[in-house]
Amino acid sequence: MKRTPFHITILLIVGISLTTNAQELSHQEIIENTIESQLENLEEEADAALMIEDLERLIEHPINLNSTNSDELSKMYLLNSIQIKNLLAYLEEYGPAYSIYELNTIDGFTTELLQKMQVFVVFGPKDTTPASLSEEIKRNRQELMLRSLGTLQKERGYKPNDDGIQPYEGNRFRYYSRYRFEAGDKLSAGLTAEKDPGEAFFKGSNKQGFDFYSGNVSMKINKTFERLTIGDFVIRSGQGLVLWQGFSPGKSADVLGIIKYGQGVRPYTSVDENLYFRGATTSFQLKKNTLHLFVSQKKADGNLDTDQNGEPVFTSLQTSGYHRTPSEIDDEKSVRYRNAGLVFSRTYSKLKLGSIFIYQDFDRAFYPGDQLYNRYKFNGTTNYTGGIDYLLSTGKYQLLGEAAVSKSGGKAFLQGIVAHLNDRLNLAAQFRSFDKNYQALWGQAISESSTVANETGFYLGARFLPAKFVTLSAYSDLYRSPWISYTTAGPSSGHDIFAQADFILSQKLKGYLRIKSETKDQKNKAEKLYVNLPEHTRRIRLHTEYFITDNWRWSSRFEHSSFNGVSKEHGILIFQDVLYKPQGAPLSLSGRIAYFNTSNYDARIYAYENDLLHTFSVPAFFGKGWRTYLNLKYKISDGAECWIKLANTRWTNGETIGSGYNGIAGKDKTEVKMQLRLKF
Repeated sequence: MKRTPFHITILLIVGISLTTNAQELSHQEIIENTIESQLENLEEEADAALMIEDLERLIEHPINLNSTNSDELSKMYLLNSIQIKNLLAYLEEYGPAYSIYELNTIDGFTTELLQKMQVFVVFGPKDTTPASLSEEIKRNRQELMLRSLGTLQKERGYKPNDDGIQPYEGNRFRYYSRYRFEAGDKLSAGLTAEKDPGEAFFKGSNKQGFDFYSGNVSMKINKTFERLTIGDFVIRSGQGLVLWQGFSPGKSADVLGIIKYGQGVRPYTSVDENLYFRGATTSFQLKKNTLHLFVSQKKADGNLDTDQNGEPVFTSLQTSGYHRTPSEIDDEKSVRYRNAGLVFSRTYSKLKLGSIFIYQDFDRAFYPGDQLYNRYKFNGTTNYTGGIDYLLSTGKYQLLGEAAVSKSGGKAFLQGIVAHLNDRLNLAAQFRSFDKNYQALWGQAISESSTVANETGFYLGARFLPAKFVTLSAYSDLYRSPWISYTTAGPSSGHDIFAQADFILSQKLKGYLRIKSETKDQKNKAEKLYVNLPEHTRRIRLHTEYFITDNWRWSSRFEHSSFNGVSKEHGILIFQDVLYKPQGAPLSLSGRIAYFNTSNYDARIYAYENDLLHTFSVPAFFGKGWRTYLNLKYKISDGAECWIKLANTRWTNGETIGSGYNGIAGKDKTEVKMQLRLKF
C-alpha cells in the first residue's frame, strides 16, 4: 500500500488534463465492446487481430456506400451475404443513397442494424468508371508497421541457472514488423515478421532473423475468375461446424449475435503461427454461384512421441507459438500438415445455400493418448469433413442452419433463428447437437466447448426496449455433454444466464449494469475417486461513462465476482479511466488506475484496456494490488504516427509474481509498448 499515493497522483495528473473526442469514442466503443464481450473466449490476442484491423481501417476510411463492393461491406462484420446482395441490388436499381435511413426499406435491414452501420459508412458520389489495375497501382496505399514490447523486470527464464545456462534462448522483447501494399481491391501483398519474447534474433535457432514470417499476394483477375491468393490465407464458411479460422464470435453481450457472417477467403495478416493455411486458393464467381478451391501445406508445432510399437506420433498440436527453450525449439515445425478442399455457395434474393468439403493429412499419426476422455477424438493420419448450410433472410426473420459429418461417422447439427418482431422486441434462438465422435479439426461454432464435439445445447436471447433511454438484453444457454471431457469425470451439464441493462440518461451520461451467472459440472477428487461437482461463478458489473466535454470522457467501473465450488472465493475490481484528444491537436491520451482484490484465480476478473493500434489487452486480475497505464498516440505527420504504452501492475499480497520461468522476484511488473506506423 506504500505506492498508493503514487497511483493517486497519476490519476489526478491525467484526470486534470485528459479529454477525448466523443465521435471517435463512439467508433472505438464498438471495437472495445466487441472484444471485451468475447474476451473469455479468446485464446490469443491474434485471434481477433484481423477483425480489429478491419474495423479500425473503416474508422479511418469509411465505406462510400454509393461506390462499394461485397468485399468492403463484409469487413463491417454486420451484414450477411443476403443483406450485402440486397443492398448492392438496391443501389443499382434506385441509384445513389444520401442517408442511412433510406436503407430502411431494404429487406433484412432494421433500425438497430442501420444505427451500427452509420459509424462505418459515408454517402459520396458514385464512381461510375471503375479504375483499371494500372490506375489502382499508381494510387496505391502502402503501410509499414514496426512494434516492440517487453517487461522491464527480468523473468526467471532470462537469468542464468546454477549451471550458467539461460533457459530462454533470446531476450525479453517482442519485435514485430509488417508491410502492406494495396491497389484498391484488385491487388494486395504483404509480409509480416515477428519474434516473441525469449526467442533468438539473428542467432541461435533463428539465424534467419525473426522466428515467424508470413506473406501473401492476392489479385482480382476478372468477374468470373474473381481472385487468386498465393501464400498465407484464412477461410471462414457457414456457421463454423466444418471450417472457421481466426476470431469466432461466441456468447456475448450481443445477445442476438448468433449468426456467423462468413467472409470466404481472406489474405492472412496476423501473427498467430497456427490458425491459417499456407498455399494457394482461387475464387470463381458464376452469376449466383461462388466457388473457392484451396490447397495448403505447412509445418506445425507438435508434441512428439512414439506409440506402443515404437512408431513416431504426435500427441497434440501446440498453439502458443513460443520457441524459447530447447524442448520448444525441438517441437517447432515438427509435423507436416496438408489441407485441401472446396467451399461452394449459391445466393438468391432471400436465400443462400452452401456446401463445404475439406481433406486433411499428417506426415505422422496423431495419437492423443489412451485416457478415457480421448476415446472419440481424432487419431490417425487422415481426416475429412463435409457439410451443408443455409441462411434465409425474409422480412423480420433470419433463419440459419448447418449440418456436417466427419470421416468417423460423427455428425453435427445447428439451427437458429433471429426475429425482429418490432422496434422494441427482438429474439434469437439456437439449437445445437454435436456427436461425441464428430471430428472437425478447423471447426469453431457458437457453443460452450472450444471444440465442436460432445455437446447438445439450446440458446435463447432477447433484446427489449421498455423506454426510450433503456435497453434490456438477456440470454440463457443450457448445455450438456454425454461423454467425459478433460475437466469432467463423467457426463456433465451446465447453464449460462446473462442480463444487462443499458441506460442513456443524457447526451453526456450513459452506462450499463450487467449480471452473468454460470453453473457447470467440473471434475473434483473425492477420497479415491473423481466425481463431478457443480461450480458456480457469478459476476456483477456497473459501468458508467460521462462525457464532460466533446474532448473528455470519464469512465468508471465496479465489478464483483464470486466462485462457489470446493471453496468459496470472492473478488472486486474498481477502475477509473480518462481519455483525451484535444480538437485539432496531433495528440491523444488514455489512462487508467485500477484496484483489484480477489481470493484466487477462480475469482479472477477481466477488463479491456486501450492499447496500440490493431492490438488489444484484456488482463485477468487476481490477487490483490493496483494497475495503472498510460497510452499515448502522437501524429507526427500525415504519413507517420507513433504509439507508446506504459503499464504497471503492483501486487501487495506477495513477494514474487508468476511461477516457473515466467516468475519475477518482486511485487511489480512493468510493461512498455512502442509502435510506429508509416503510410505512403
